[in-house]
Amino acid sequence: MEDFFKKVFDELQGNKKILTAVLTDIDSEEISQNLLGEMFLFDEEGIIEFSSDQLETELEKFFLNADLKNQILALSEKKNKDSQLKEINLDPDNKLEVFLEPVVDQPHLTVFGAGHIAEPLVKICSLLDFTITVVDDREEFLNYDKFPTADQLLLLDYTDYFASAKIKENDYLVIITRGHQHDYQVLKNVINSEAAYLGMIGSSRKIKTVYNQLRDDGITEEKLEAVHAPIGLDIGSETPAEIAVAIAAEIIAVRRDK
Repeated sequence: MEDFFKKVFDELQGNKKILTAVLTDIDSEEISQNLLGEMFLFDEEGIIEFSSDQLETELEKFFLNADLKNQILALSEKKNKDSQLKEINLDPDNKLEVFLEPVVDQPHLTVFGAGHIAEPLVKICSLLDFTITVVDDREEFLNYDKFPTADQLLLLDYTDYFASAKIKENDYLVIITRGHQHDYQVLKNVINSEAAYLGMIGSSRKIKTVYNQLRDDGITEEKLEAVHAPIGLDIGSETPAEIAVAIAAEIIAVRRDK
């Protein structure tokens, strides 16, 4: 069972969509009733992992069937993320009832820069079910008194952060550092990532300067156009809190595909 949950964790690290299935009823003369309560998982590729050797032994032969694999894939492709009871027909004589539970990788927000906009932005996004990391190289700006709802504060040079960082499709990145050179360093490291959202604050002049540096580095126009810069929806915001609201609103729009 420990290996089973490690597999769930590893699959999430790989940013895969996963469904876990708990056996709630078995209508079969071939499958032991003792397996009630056992679990298996499958991902969008139909890959199966079983919670015990006995479960694998008794079910594996069924899951080798192409039609059943297609049935499994159809379940994993459903947009409905709610838990549900589902009947799986292994063959005409063997049926399972399972409780399906989607395992969702929680969206993660990384804020580069712990300045005056970061504080309200972290407060707002903590209400939106994001896990949050704030990265800055200034100790006096980075503390949990200022960011009580952040999950992680990293006191690092921005370039050092990327030595071990792994950016995934469920990452939302906000660049609000204190100067265009830091913005350039961060954006250069993340612009080719698969992040769901990438935004950078700045005046049109600063953005132009950073973009020209990136063009010199060989970054394509397509990649530059994908960056939300200036950052945030245009709602006439002026104060740090209002700018944070505009950024959060844009992140929501991207997350909800609006």
